[in-house]
Amino acid sequence: MGLLSNHESTVWREFQKGKSTSMIAEEHESWSPSYVSRVLNRARRKIAKALREHADSHRLDVESLLDYKGLLIGFDYQANAEVYMVYTEALGIIVWYRHESYAGKLCPKCPKKDECREALNVIMEEYNIRLRPDEEKLPMTEQSTAIFSKLAAKEIPRYRRKDEGD
Repeated sequence: MGLLSNHESTVWREFQKGKSTSMIAEEHESWSPSYVSRVLNRARRKIAKALREHADSHRLDVESLLDYKGLLIGFDYQANAEVYMVYTEALGIIVWYRHESYAGKLCPKCPKKDECREALNVIMEEYNIRLRPDEEKLPMTEQSTAIFSKLAAKEIPRYRRKDEGD
């Protein structure tokens, strides 16, 4: 079983697609907006706890934890690198060290390029992130910076009551 329960997973996924808690509740007959809110908060706590545990196991200094976005930004002083940790349903928590090359090899010749592409594609799909045409042409090391910057800056749906404009 994954980190989240079935309801938590459903609410998290829909929330990341930009739906408010009241919109999610409307799509599920037996759910009220307050129930969806409680489920979302439970999911956020679980994700935040898992991200913190991963950061501790990697001995990172946590710079920010954006639990609504499933994103932790930290710094690894031993590797002298910024580190992004992001929760995904498909791959679990992805740990991404900001880097220019892999052992001196650039993206086209890197032995990890397929793994990197898969991880970045999962993040973009689950968080509904799109790259501009000029960003799509960048090497994956630079694309990753654009992707994580967009995730960190991503607008999140607000808690709204049904009568407040939904």
